[in-house]
Amino acid sequence: MPKAIALDTLIAELTAYVDPHSIPDFAPTGLQVRGGSTVRRVALGVSANLALFRLAAEWSADLVLVHHGLFWEAENPDLGPAKPFDEARASFLRDRSMSLAAYHLPLDAHPEAGNNVALARGLGLKQIAHDFGDLPGTEVKVGVSARAVPSITPDELLRRCEQLCGQPVQLTPSGPERIETIGIISGGATRYLYSAIARGYDAFLTGEGREWAVAVAEEGGIHFLAAGHYATEVLGVQALGRWITSRYALETRFFPLSNPY
Repeated sequence: MPKAIALDTLIAELTAYVDPHSIPDFAPTGLQVRGGSTVRRVALGVSANLALFRLAAEWSADLVLVHHGLFWEAENPDLGPAKPFDEARASFLRDRSMSLAAYHLPLDAHPEAGNNVALARGLGLKQIAHDFGDLPGTEVKVGVSARAVPSITPDELLRRCEQLCGQPVQLTPSGPERIETIGIISGGATRYLYSAIARGYDAFLTGEGREWAVAVAEEGGIHFLAAGHYATEVLGVQALGRWITSRYALETRFFPLSNPY
């Protein structure tokens, strides 16, 4: 029988570790759907959806832990149509006594388990600093800057990105012949391309690309890489899973879903 822990204890410990209160976010952080009172198995995934929940239920998970949760801020008109989907997803979990927890921007920015620091490490970069990517209206940094030591070619950076993310990566090769300085913000962060140019970085890596980014990268003299929103946000929740296993000896399992975007 796997070891067990009270749900509220695990959520309190996770929340203390991730420290979400220091970073403003667009969705509830921590426990979003309450199921049973005890946790033995934790299913890990990038985004809360029925495909993930079904896999977790087949594995008899007690808690689903994700990066993108449910119930995003109602003030965003683009998210209004998502409400019925979120309600159906939450009902699926409640019907099976499964809980859901989510950590979004705090997990992106976390100095140990964060998506961005994990990307930098996975790419073999050095001198990683949490000094890039101000959240709007704050001085909170969500991204990282890092250095390739020694410097590398754009093709080598592309090769490393594709190997780490497990899929083709879009590269706009508009920077110098050798890359040393790199800014990284996972997910949908193309808007920070301007900041990367202003800081004089040789390259900027994010998840989603935008139509206008090609021209801006060319005019700004920077290499722009879009590796996929999903693919750039796998590493953080996996790191949280390892933290849970090492600390509490619970069973954790990451469930990958096919998503090139």
